[in-house]
Amino acid sequence: MKFETTLTTLQNAAAAANRFAERRTNLPVLACVLITAEGGRLVLRATNLECGVELVLQAKVTSEGTVAVPAATFAGFLGNARGKMVTGVLTGEVLKLECERAHASIKTIPNEDFPILPRVSAEHSFSAKSADLSRAIRSVAYCASLSAIKPELQSVLLYGEGGKLTAVATDSFRLAEKTVPLRQGGTVPEMLLPARNAAELVRLLEEISGDVEFYYNDNQLSTQLDGVYYTSRLLDGAFPNYRQILPKTFTTEAVVLREDMAVALKSLSVFADKFAQVSLSIEPAKKSLFLSSRNPDVGEQVSTVKASAEGDSVAVSFNGRYLADSLQSVQGDSVRLHSNGPGKAMLIKDASDDSFLYLAMPMNR
Repeated sequence: MKFETTLTTLQNAAAAANRFAERRTNLPVLACVLITAEGGRLVLRATNLECGVELVLQAKVTSEGTVAVPAATFAGFLGNARGKMVTGVLTGEVLKLECERAHASIKTIPNEDFPILPRVSAEHSFSAKSADLSRAIRSVAYCASLSAIKPELQSVLLYGEGGKLTAVATDSFRLAEKTVPLRQGGTVPEMLLPARNAAELVRLLEEISGDVEFYYNDNQLSTQLDGVYYTSRLLDGAFPNYRQILPKTFTTEAVVLREDMAVALKSLSVFADKFAQVSLSIEPAKKSLFLSSRNPDVGEQVSTVKASAEGDSVAVSFNGRYLADSLQSVQGDSVRLHSNGPGKAMLIKDASDDSFLYLAMPMNR
């Protein structure tokens, strides 16, 4: 096996493959990237059995072959290499890499047990702009649960209807929903994409532009992106019927500048207690939003944010980090806050864009 390709291209591919590799004592080959040199191209594959990636690079192949090398070592050497080109030669059980200023010898391992990446037929598919889908997943994924008690909450829900694709995530304490256009209209059944896999998909989508076609069945979601094949397992479970808990009417509404609220919450975090509790009060008569935090060991702070408000006065306590998280998904200059009084969840929306909503549960302490 002998090949030559551009260093930058191989660096990027190795870094991407390394993110999909996973150390498992019972299957050490999963910590490797599988490299195949054939027919004027170099193919890198990596998988953790939950999701996988295949990257195809143009290369000068003098001798064909396949080898598995530890992904972290492979990406680590290339990431610090310099020069324009890199050459790889397999000598016995060692892959020798050489570039302008450095060379390395990496021990290989047997690749017979490397899993085959699943391929999904084109029978069921949908398409969307890469930027739209990336934004949809990024706008909600941080709400996915970190606990494995309910696996379905460790995912991003995707479904399409009425020409729109919707992404949703929740950890039971907060929920985010974002809708983007579907390129071909129609419907897409509910799919639970594991949050970790969704994050990797976003990183791949952010490197390309234009429309992306996705293929799916009951168990897998796959796509082909400019020489990159991505596939992910779908979770088998039922996502909560979140629509029935979204409030339809409100007793208090307020509009504030997103930046003003973000600055206030960041400042309040200095004084928040171990539960990150922040008290939020809307006073329509004073045209103000009051935010406060208190820590007996540090002190306390009260911040005032100008607001356009109507309805009843209300005071509710929230996890300040949850409120701050919602603002990262708001594209406009202002946010709209909707409340039904103490003890009730607060709905946060982009004041100029109904495609995003965020529901935060109050703290009862």
